[in-house]
Amino acid sequence: MSAQAMGKPAKGLNLGTILLSSLMFVSACGGGGGGSTDAGGNTGGGGQNTNSAPQINNANLDQSAQVGEAFDYDASQNGTTFSDPDGDNLSYAVSLTPDNSGLTTQGAQISGTPDTVVNVTAEITATDPMGLSVTDSFIIFIQPDNDVKALAGLSGLRFAVNQPVNFDPASWAGQFEDPSGNGLDIEIELVTPVPGLEVENGALVGRPTTAGVHSAVLTASNGAGDDAVKTISLVIIRALTSTAPVLPTEPFDYVAYAEADTPLHFRQGGNNNIAATDNTPGNNPLTNEGATLGRVLFYDTRLSVNGTVSCSSCHVQAFSFGEPSQFSRGFDGQITDRNAPHIANARFYRRGNMFWDERADSLEDQALGPIQSPVEMGNTLANVVATVENLGFYPPLFEAAFGDDQVTAERIGMALAQFQRAMVSYQSDFDTAVIGDNPNANTPDFVGRLTQQELHGMALFQPVDADDLAQAGLPPIQSMGCNQCHQTNAQIYDRPPQNIGLDATVTGLGATGDDDFKSPSLRNIELTAPYMHDGRFDTLEEVVDFYATGVQDNGETSNLLRQGNNAGAPIQRFDLDEEDVAALVAFMSSFTDTSFTAEEAFSDPFEE
Repeated sequence: MSAQAMGKPAKGLNLGTILLSSLMFVSACGGGGGGSTDAGGNTGGGGQNTNSAPQINNANLDQSAQVGEAFDYDASQNGTTFSDPDGDNLSYAVSLTPDNSGLTTQGAQISGTPDTVVNVTAEITATDPMGLSVTDSFIIFIQPDNDVKALAGLSGLRFAVNQPVNFDPASWAGQFEDPSGNGLDIEIELVTPVPGLEVENGALVGRPTTAGVHSAVLTASNGAGDDAVKTISLVIIRALTSTAPVLPTEPFDYVAYAEADTPLHFRQGGNNNIAATDNTPGNNPLTNEGATLGRVLFYDTRLSVNGTVSCSSCHVQAFSFGEPSQFSRGFDGQITDRNAPHIANARFYRRGNMFWDERADSLEDQALGPIQSPVEMGNTLANVVATVENLGFYPPLFEAAFGDDQVTAERIGMALAQFQRAMVSYQSDFDTAVIGDNPNANTPDFVGRLTQQELHGMALFQPVDADDLAQAGLPPIQSMGCNQCHQTNAQIYDRPPQNIGLDATVTGLGATGDDDFKSPSLRNIELTAPYMHDGRFDTLEEVVDFYATGVQDNGETSNLLRQGNNAGAPIQRFDLDEEDVAALVAFMSSFTDTSFTAEEAFSDPFEE
């Protein structure tokens, strides 16, 4: 924010030692012109040349600033605060008391981002070439940050064609921060028309008639003139599949997209080796024809027992193939007990086991799980095979993928796995920074390609060289070690599932019954709220706060979250301020790859 004047001008305080009040005269002798100069610059003898001290001409008014907002103020007021009777050039120095508010000085300039509520006394001293000076003082009142802020959390809503919609935007109050405590009034506005939906009495209501992706804007106001906006996606999915897919004459080149065209840091060896984590089995390599078949199966609701749910019902492309609700709704309206994880970069989970608790041995096994779930799709593999065999467009797709048109459950799982392994995300701002100026060399440029805030967050996430931080104008920053679990430049973990201390007591869930769950990739994490296996956190800010101060010691909490990574040691805590939290969120948001979420090769091939 720019400096804002307030109140009355503070009185000037002349600190100079003015020696001109009593002049000393030295008599000339012998008719000579000898003389002397006093400490004030006055010349005795043959003449009198007095030097006058600077004067306050336009006293500074008190200023207001706000925690978390940039402040910039010229205490010389463009050279008008003081004047010098002799016309001398003046030099300026500013002192601040206290001096730890987040504000700094250079010459007459006061700037910085305040980080605490305090009244700062500012004194600016103007000094002439002879050392005479005068000081003006004023107060900078640093106020609390009462601005409404949109948090990095839920990124959109998912509705089904012909299903009733009644969305009250007030239910998303948790997606905004309101330090004023006044309460929020939240309005929704459609950016583009959504057939079948309208805003009525403040709510989004109706029955969408056509599948598609649209945008809306939520505006949260606190009644004090402060507001914040959040743009969200409105995804309308098909409720039924009744047609054949519309496919290109030549298949999309999934192999090039997911393998040959990936940047060097996805293909090369070395310490941050992504390629070494590829879980593709030797008997199911990615092919364009196999992924094409997998795409059709992924979006076909006829794989569910009543033809209402497909894989894409819970794994939505606009949300990086994640679930925008805490839990998913199955074929009969039943609710699952896990948040559906997003799929981006699933091929780089080295262990290869899938689901939050790793109960599936591979993507091939995982692909068949929801089909048979009594909550999700409610079908049997035998029924699915029969359904697929009887749809005329499928046999040619199976023949192209596997050499003959035989439909089997195993082949369905293999094709779905190929489609999922093709979903590689590598076109984010972070990737641009890793690539640097030369895509054919390992020459990252984090300082030049990331913002200062993102680099600050990166240094909290993982160690960053102090010289790089200094180059970006940042001090040395102690890493929290987030990269212990979110490893490689794909930010995905390859160790066994861990108990991260979500609860004070072990609930008996997870891979071994010790509440141990796998860590998903952080790619597109900005789009995949809510977070954790049970979707308990709606925003990234909540997630950061949890890891900083909320991890609980339940006896099975991972050593990676303990001091020194030592078994039995206390849980590691981190003293993060608002700026640190915002920086971490900004860095994680640099993993967002909108090219991936808009890629046609991964879109719904069925038309209404």
